[in-house]
Amino acid sequence: LSNLDAKLRVSMRSEIKKLHQNLGATMVYVTHDQIEAMTLATKIVVMKGGVVQQIGTPAEIYNHPANLFVADFMGSPAMNLIPARTQQAGNGTQIEIARPEGAPMVLQSPHSQDLPEDVILGLRPEDIAEAGFRSGAAVQAAQCRIDLVEPAGADTYVVSELGGKQVTARLHAETKAQPGTLLDLAFDLGKVSFFAPDTGERLN
Repeated sequence: LSNLDAKLRVSMRSEIKKLHQNLGATMVYVTHDQIEAMTLATKIVVMKGGVVQQIGTPAEIYNHPANLFVADFMGSPAMNLIPARTQQAGNGTQIEIARPEGAPMVLQSPHSQDLPEDVILGLRPEDIAEAGFRSGAAVQAAQCRIDLVEPAGADTYVVSELGGKQVTARLHAETKAQPGTLLDLAFDLGKVSFFAPDTGERLN
């Protein structure tokens, strides 16, 4: 479908999905387009260099990627992959992330996990919200400097530097975020994935 314009591509995806549902037959669809894979498949096989990286439902692939390749490949915008340091803190896990200015960001996860000191923290843009719009035991807020604001209709994407990486948060359309200002962001640590920096494999 890559040779079609955007509107026709969406229409053709719907036609293929209807055909699959009506026939009730097994269909194999090969694509480099992650959105096509997510919307069409009941089961996805993610491959790299001819080697299977993960097999699962669209929800399993998206929410629990098996390694850094799958985490980075599936999703638009991609999962934020942030170098971090962890240590046990009481019944939970303390997560420390470097910031370009000032002291590191320190987040406290309520879940105790057996993790190495150095990890790659994975968090989807929709799991980072403006403070006050997300609540719960696993939600932690921290102040971040906003570098870029990208209005996208129903959502607004903001970019901030954390751990030496550009981190994208998906905020509501009415946000007052402005480049160069500080904003309290809420991180849903219940949705975090951890990966080994050396092998790229999932740790939790």
